[in-house]
Amino acid sequence: MKSLRDHFLRIDARSLGLFRITFGLVLIADLFARWRWVRDFYSNEGVLPNHNHLFNLRGKEQVFSLLHAFSTVGEAHFAFALALVVYALFLLGYRTRVFHVLALVTLTSLTSRNILLENAGNYAAIALLAFTAFLPCGNRFSLDSLRASLALRDEQRDTELNDRSRVSEAEIAAERLPGWSPTSLAALAVLPQLGLIYLCTALQQRGEAWRDGTAFYYALHAERLASDAGIWLRDALPLGTLRGLAFGTWAMQLAIPALLFVPALFRWTRGVAAALMLVHGLILGIFFDLGMFGWALAAAAPLVLPGELSDVYERSWNERRARTIVYDADCGLCLMLCRLIKRLDLRGHVAFQGNVALDELYVRNQTGATELVPMPKEVTAELVEQTVLAIDRNGRVYTKGAAVTEGLLALPLGWLAWPLKLPGISHLLDLLYDVVAKRRHHISVLLGKQACGIPLFDESHADGDDEGAAPGTPAPAVRVARLVLGSLREVAVLVVLAAMLAQTAKENPLPGAAAVPQGRALAGVASWPRMMARWDVMAPEPPRSNALLVIDGQTRAQKPIDPLTGEEPRLQPAGHPGARLGQLWSDYLDRVRRPEYSDFQRAFRDYLAKGGPLGADGAREMALSGYDAYWVSAPTPAPGAPASATFEREKLFSHSRGGTGKLGERMPPLAPGLIRPNKSN
Repeated sequence: MKSLRDHFLRIDARSLGLFRITFGLVLIADLFARWRWVRDFYSNEGVLPNHNHLFNLRGKEQVFSLLHAFSTVGEAHFAFALALVVYALFLLGYRTRVFHVLALVTLTSLTSRNILLENAGNYAAIALLAFTAFLPCGNRFSLDSLRASLALRDEQRDTELNDRSRVSEAEIAAERLPGWSPTSLAALAVLPQLGLIYLCTALQQRGEAWRDGTAFYYALHAERLASDAGIWLRDALPLGTLRGLAFGTWAMQLAIPALLFVPALFRWTRGVAAALMLVHGLILGIFFDLGMFGWALAAAAPLVLPGELSDVYERSWNERRARTIVYDADCGLCLMLCRLIKRLDLRGHVAFQGNVALDELYVRNQTGATELVPMPKEVTAELVEQTVLAIDRNGRVYTKGAAVTEGLLALPLGWLAWPLKLPGISHLLDLLYDVVAKRRHHISVLLGKQACGIPLFDESHADGDDEGAAPGTPAPAVRVARLVLGSLREVAVLVVLAAMLAQTAKENPLPGAAAVPQGRALAGVASWPRMMARWDVMAPEPPRSNALLVIDGQTRAQKPIDPLTGEEPRLQPAGHPGARLGQLWSDYLDRVRRPEYSDFQRAFRDYLAKGGPLGADGAREMALSGYDAYWVSAPTPAPGAPASATFEREKLFSHSRGGTGKLGERMPPLAPGLIRPNKSN
């Protein structure tokens, strides 16, 4: 039962910390992708001003967005800068719970500011952020955990730095120290949320293209779905490889939910599930423009990593990376940096030695114990007074900037420090080291550390007061407060989980699936933060045509132009706006043409009349005197078949006097009966 509890009601704190880092990177990347079009989608100069958006949604959608308070382009840039700060502090783990919730509010606001841009990626990312907000994502690999660890053990000498003994699990849980991960329904709720995303996606992909393996072929020829890398790979990879990727992706979507709930062999089933989640997410993220969908699922892979795998990694000692750092024992700055390195050294590669006794050298062995070996002959009292030293297992001695580099190489992800060894960079590092070393005592005082003379004898230790020990049992009032807050947390988790189950059943009707009652309250819990749970990605199969919105416009100088591309209006199967402008434009243009979004077309028409994306600089010559909007589609040829010469063109709306009226002359001839004018112009 303990094993079942740990794997279904707990998520290892290291897994939560790794998730926070990977997910924070995804959030920042998504923010910068949106920032490029901040004027066009998030200001009143764009396709959907605040008042227009709110008016059209009145009584139709439950939408909340802080960005509705920012109207001008400058205000929108300021809001995005604030969002970047929130995401960065969430990534770094500073006041993690606060900035986790703020990151959720920020992503919800970005999604709700323009509902024509939302997709399954937004829904998945918001749901994962919502459930993990109830978990301690800042207890490892964060600034919060670093501060707590530094406060817990205040090492003053090298013997204390070399002490890697761990606080017991009971003591950690008692005071919420680094590594604490509670038993919570939130950990259990993450699993069905992930499982439902994969399962509902797979079960809805039941079209012929998924059955015969051509789904990736057709999806990559629909450039509204394909990424730039996917368009290149479409032509570089043989059809057999694309079939294998399609079958493999679909199979992974069925295998991952099963592996998450196998009640045995957790180390292997969860490890395989995490690997499949990473591969599945990278395939979707690299090949397709699906917003955050693939990347968010890949970033969620650490959530299912069992703690045993983290234990294996921390025990994977590598002799080639073992180093001993000889530091100035009288320097407060040096001691502080050594304490920091100790906490980053997850695999125990680094030993520490003050420059007081130089007869023998401390080194760490594979068991984690510290042993003594002869000191290299080139290490002298004069040398250790001038520079920090890094000494490897072969006795090679590194000084100044090279010592700093070697210390970094011993840490996790140490390979990132290899560029510091390059000529030029290494010389600059030496110069920087000399500047800091000459001022290290002054810097120590500024940081509130002792500049010199760190005591060799501490009276508190003589009295038997061990400051490194973990605190005892918390006071009764503290235990009661934790019980009340923990109970409220569990109730909130149940409400959110019930809302997501009901919303998933509503938005993903599956044959034979029982209806789940929702009600207004649960519907509000799901819809206000835009956790819409629509997992119909490329379902039932990808489109078998390549479609785009063409604007046949003319400037006041009678120049024909499509303001979305900056070129003459024409069919561009390999470079239409959806491919050139990215996923946001692809989703927006595909939706704004549809009858259910007709209320949003007026603002879009005004935006086009001002020059569209080309009017960002305010140039009058980009303003259009008239234009016609067409939805143009061309059928995707079957694998191995020649491209079709026929196209279908549907006129959506006109502005002022319309376009040049010669769009057909710049396009391949249409087959008879394929022109379908829209009479609601």
